[in-house]
Amino acid sequence: MIPVMLVAIPFVVYLRFKSRKRKGNPPTNRWHEIGLLFFSVYVIGLFYETIVPRNGISLQHFQMRFQEDMILGVNLKLFQVFKDVYNAIHYLDLWQPFFINFLGNIAIFMPIGFLLPLLWRKMEKFPYVFITALSLSIFIETMQLPQMRSTDVDDLWLNTLGAILGYLVYKGMKKGMPSIGLKCKQIV
Repeated sequence: MIPVMLVAIPFVVYLRFKSRKRKGNPPTNRWHEIGLLFFSVYVIGLFYETIVPRNGISLQHFQMRFQEDMILGVNLKLFQVFKDVYNAIHYLDLWQPFFINFLGNIAIFMPIGFLLPLLWRKMEKFPYVFITALSLSIFIETMQLPQMRSTDVDDLWLNTLGAILGYLVYKGMKKGMPSIGLKCKQIV
């Protein structure tokens, strides 16, 4: 994810420069611009990590995934992640599912909950952050369906929980430092 984010930086800077030039270079807050750069590069990294196919997409993959009564690589059982992680740790002495599947899904969405209210005034309201995070997670899981990647209903609530925790970190920082914020009035 990090190498892709680093490669994306010059492209994001170029596109932002072109956008501002087209609008006549309105006055801006330097910190807001840096925040937008970080947010844009993060979203590119997130999409690369979660959506970009590793082995390509084909009709054959999609047909293999949905065979008769089985749906391969799709978990529709809510809270199955707890059983899977417990079994991996208890029976196989594997902690990787806990760190990657459980904590990873939470951690990867924390920047969403933190950066949205930091950058945009409207996003300071919890329902906006919640709906944005849940919608983004649904989009990612839906985009993974035709691929040979796992699609998991538990990822929806874990990702959203991560955004909520990021939002709580933002609110805690705002309480300690009321002047925090790199906001603009509208989403650019």
